[in-house]
Amino acid sequence: MIQELIIGMTTGARDGLIRTAQAVPEDKLNWHPLDKGRTVLDLLGDAAQAPQMVNQLLESGVENFRYGPELFAQMKEERSAWTRDECLEHIRRNTEKMFSLIEPLSDEELGRPVTLPFGGGMTLPLAGWIMMAHRSFTNRFSQINYIQTLYGDSDNH
Repeated sequence: MIQELIIGMTTGARDGLIRTAQAVPEDKLNWHPLDKGRTVLDLLGDAAQAPQMVNQLLESGVENFRYGPELFAQMKEERSAWTRDECLEHIRRNTEKMFSLIEPLSDEELGRPVTLPFGGGMTLPLAGWIMMAHRSFTNRFSQINYIQTLYGDSDNH
């Protein structure tokens, strides 16, 4: 049951992100809003890496989960050369892998409390950590929509 909820919500958020990202003109993909903001490509790459982090957690376990400034710097470097198509492919591939990893989990396993070092140490059910991908997709969708309004695109994507 919980798997269906996670997959349904995450699929909807992913599809909305992809739809709005595909509406961005090529010349605006690397545009820095207000000369300092994050670019659409950086936001897309960041979103693609959220399910990748969930996959790492599910595959390696809590005790082997890597987190910290070094990891985030490495991830930023990794995505810095990605094109829109590469970002979208990473989003699709990482999300589908995440779905395949959560499908065999029981509601009991998904409800198990997991403490990770985020924010100095946070405890959430495993399902809450998995929803990090959904949250990233939703947040990046909103940020890209805002960027679109800054360059004059007020259409609903």
